[in-house]
Amino acid sequence: MSAKPKVLQIPMPGSSGETPTAAIQFESDWPGLFIRGDQAIVLLSRIRGLQERLASHPDVVVAAALIELGKIADLIERDVVVRSQGQ
Repeated sequence: MSAKPKVLQIPMPGSSGETPTAAIQFESDWPGLFIRGDQAIVLLSRIRGLQERLASHPDVVVAAALIELGKIADLIERDVVVRSQGQ
C-alpha cells in the first residue's frame, strides 16, 4: 500500500493507559466511534471473511453493505495495521 496512513493523534492528558473502544464526540460534532487498534484488526478479519462468504449473494442490500464494510476494512488495512519500516 503506497498511501500514507492517516492517523489523528490526540494527546490524553492524565490518561492512565489504554483508551477503550467507545463512542467519542468532538465539541458539537456528531458522535463517532473509536475502535482500538487491536479490536480493529479483528474487525478487519471479520469483514474480509464476510466479503468472501457473501461475494455472490443475490441481494443488492447485502452487496451495498459489503461495499461500505469494505471501505472500513480498507481504512483499517491502510491506517491501523502496524507494518515494519519499508513495507
